[in-house]
This record gives sequence, structure tokens and C-alpha cells, in this order.
Amino acid sequence: MTTTVDRKGWEAEDQIADEYLRACTEAVEDDSAFEVFKSNPEYTTILEHVLKDQGQSYLNMAREMNEEAFEENLAGFRENDQYGSPNTEVYPGIEGQISPTTLRYIKNTFEIAFMVNEAPISRIVEVGGGYGGLCKVLSTVCEFDEYILIDLPEVSALQRKYIDQFPDIKDKVKCIPCTEYEEITDIDLFISNYALSECSLEVQMEYYDKLVTNTKFAYLIYNLVNFNDFHYNDFIDKMKETFTFDVGRDYENTVILATKKDESNP
Repeated sequence: MTTTVDRKGWEAEDQIADEYLRACTEAVEDDSAFEVFKSNPEYTTILEHVLKDQGQSYLNMAREMNEEAFEENLAGFRENDQYGSPNTEVYPGIEGQISPTTLRYIKNTFEIAFMVNEAPISRIVEVGGGYGGLCKVLSTVCEFDEYILIDLPEVSALQRKYIDQFPDIKDKVKCIPCTEYEEITDIDLFISNYALSECSLEVQMEYYDKLVTNTKFAYLIYNLVNFNDFHYNDFIDKMKETFTFDVGRDYENTVILATKKDESNP
């Protein structure tokens, strides 16, 4: 079993990246591996490693942002835990168990909803979407027409298999390997969490020119400890040309909620 040589500027350590991509390929090719991929140690180095206490924090934040929407959509959110055998935990006020990672996706979803403020969202593009978990959770409250996931070929294949488990969204989701994507226009929402920030500056700027500049809203999470890491300042300086944004924190990470400037009212 081989993994991709060209990691499209992803600057992860070789061993970690190779193990992660191998786990993705195994989950695609072997149904028994797919049944447990979210608990595979080679996979959880990259994803599905949110701790129980972090999950509690995300749960608290989600409820504070919109308690009513949380309760109304909880059953739909929890569908993300049906496949892959994720680690799940017990939380006060929630019957049964839920994955801390799913709680993070719920928190992401509510932050996105706050940012777009009921603006129509038809086309979403996400770079580095993991197995498609945020796509699935966000679909519970967002009636998009098209959701495009762009990732490494091995990951893209896993996204396709995972999303195909959900008949209500599978025909609206495209999974495009990052080695094949082209410029996409008329984007309503661009997302990249803990992914774009791990790419080389050259690749970040390529995504900016082909995708980010064509979106109305952008939701980004940079996994960094200080602003000199991950080319953060370079990317933010570029965004300032066409976006206004709020910056928040998610533990040691930086959350960016960006809205394109109104060119008619500079």
C-alpha cells in the first residue's frame, strides 16, 4: 500500500503524515477498517483527538450561542457518530454519549451561523475537511446546494465513502483531490480548519487566489501558538485587502471569521 508522494505543500512530519494517509486508504479499501477508522491511532494523531474536557467547553459554547437550535438539532448532529466508531463521552444534559469532536463541529457550525447572519449559503468550499465531519454536522442546519471538499487524494477518497453513508447530502457533496482542483467562483462560504495553516506559504497563497478571493464569507482556524507560526501574518495581510474579520481563540488556536468588504461602500 502506497501513499501520495506530493502532499501539496502539507508541512506535517513525514511519519505522522504517512501513517494518517495509510489509515485513510485502509478505511476506503477495507470495510472493517472503515467501521473503526475514527479510533485508529494512526488516524487520531491528526483527527478525532478532542479531549472530554475540551468537548465540555465546546458544548458550553454551543449552548450559549443558541440553546434552542442546539436542542432542536442535536439528533441530526449526532448522526456524525454513527460511522467510524469514534470515542464518545457522557456529558451533563445530553442523553447517552456523544463524540467530543462532534461537539467541536457543532460549535464551529454555530460560529459560522453567527457570521453569515441568515445570508443565503448555496456553495460551500472546504479545504482540508477531514473525513467530512463538519460538512455532515453543518448540513443539519444549512440548506446548501453544493459542498465541495478539497483534500489530499487518499483523504478525498475517504470523504467520498463517508459522505455516501448519508443519502440526504451525498449528491450535493463533491470530493475533489487537491492535485486536481481548479479555480472555483461564486463561493458563499469558504472553510479551512487546522488545514490551510499547515500548508506552505506558496500553497496558502494559491488557495487564496483560486478560492478565498472568490468567497463572501470565510471561516478559518489556524492551529498556532504564536502569530509567527504557520505564515499567519502573511495570510492575514493578504486577507486585509478584501475582507473585514473578527479574530477569536480556540484554546491555542486562532479562529478567523471573515466577511468580504462591500466594494460599493469601501
